[in-house]
Amino acid sequence: MSRKDNFVAFIRNIGQEYFTSKFKFMEFSMVLLYYVVIMVFFTRNTIPDELYTILGQIQGFLALYLAYRFRFFGFAIIVTLEMYQALFLFVRYLDTPTINFMAGLLSKMLTSISALIVAFLSNKQEMQKRDLKRLAITDDLTDVFNQRHFNVSIIDEVEKADKKGTNLGLILIDVDNFKKYNDIYGHDKGDDVLKSTASLIKVAVGKDNLVFRYGGDEFAVLLPNSDQFNTTRVADDIRREFEVQRHFCFSDGIGNQISLSMGISQYPDLAADRDELMSQADMALYHSKNLGKNKVHFYQDVISRIRKGISKDHQHLIGVFKTLLSTISAKDTYTLGHSERVSTYAVMIGEALNLSINEISTLQYAGLLHDIGKIEIPKTVLNKSGSLDYEEFELIKMHPVYSANILESLSGMDELVTFVKHHHEKYDGTGYPSGLYGNQISLGSRILCIADSFDAMISERPYCSAMNTDDALRELERCAGQHFDPDLVELFVSVMKAKV
Repeated sequence: MSRKDNFVAFIRNIGQEYFTSKFKFMEFSMVLLYYVVIMVFFTRNTIPDELYTILGQIQGFLALYLAYRFRFFGFAIIVTLEMYQALFLFVRYLDTPTINFMAGLLSKMLTSISALIVAFLSNKQEMQKRDLKRLAITDDLTDVFNQRHFNVSIIDEVEKADKKGTNLGLILIDVDNFKKYNDIYGHDKGDDVLKSTASLIKVAVGKDNLVFRYGGDEFAVLLPNSDQFNTTRVADDIRREFEVQRHFCFSDGIGNQISLSMGISQYPDLAADRDELMSQADMALYHSKNLGKNKVHFYQDVISRIRKGISKDHQHLIGVFKTLLSTISAKDTYTLGHSERVSTYAVMIGEALNLSINEISTLQYAGLLHDIGKIEIPKTVLNKSGSLDYEEFELIKMHPVYSANILESLSGMDELVTFVKHHHEKYDGTGYPSGLYGNQISLGSRILCIADSFDAMISERPYCSAMNTDDALRELERCAGQHFDPDLVELFVSVMKAKV
């Protein structure tokens, strides 16, 4: 680095350290100006002798003020100016050795010493304030930013992106199979994995991006001024670096299952606001974990996915789907994400059955819209944390009928309406709304029933904690032949296990 670059870097560091706002720069300039004006009066003998003491006290106050407000930088400026004045007084003393000049020299020396003490104490106070601030925004275990600071930072970064017209990337990261590892080896070893993972992520993302511990075994990365390509590249770098450096995990069976799943979204290209950015990245993370761990998934707008695969005959449905999905989102964000995931699982089963493109498309639409009838259900019932009473449960059981009623207006979509209306029928005939059983239930409805139940089991809901994927698959197998088509369960389980 050249001398010029070093000097520029030095000036920049001073600005970042001492002049954090325009007000502080103006404050420094004004105080220094007053100090220099008094100094000029002193050195040019343009003031009466009786004012020397008063102005000297004012100048001493200004010197200590600069040392207090601007710490060692202020002290360096003051010492330089005080030495210049002391030299002037010393020359005057040699010419006319009086007690006044001797007192002036002593005053300059005491002012310099006092400024040094003030600068030292002020700097110590500033370091303590920074330590307290750092502790307030830093996760104790991993030494990355904590969740509280994430909630503040994402608002700030979205506002900055709006002002500058730039992008903001978000990566949500989950440590796969961490709970198993933690249960087997204990919390100390689990903590070592989290600390090492956090350190690895910080190195991989670089100094311009922000790393947070978002939850127990989840991390988040904010990437200011990062487009979709760069955000995806950083996520891939994190995953590759983890695979290379994973020696901090034990190398037995469980240790080998430790990996990273990531979900990505982008503002404003995909998300319209902060909440949507978070929701989209969270949905993408769901896909990473449940459709095969150790993966990076970029959020894909569901309408964009439909538009790519929709037939010419169904192009008119795009606007309808957008309206219906926005209605779901306004009613309940969980239902929208759940519907997108159910659609994905249903398509997976349809593809495994080698269904036609049109049949798979109908499954995709049905998965997206199967819960649209919930817009007729009060939020107090949908989000109730306790058990539903009889009347509330009867109301919930009506949502497939409400969904079918809403979708009946779609021309040429009779099969979709059937799939949606009967997706809560059970294979043994104990479901609702019609009590159909076995092959009386349409294939699409039987597929939706499995996809819907699986995603519900692995999702955190107000009235029920989430299962892990393995437990949910075992629950499907346990209920095969009762609630679910046994052949379809066997097929779905094999597809999901092949992806993990």
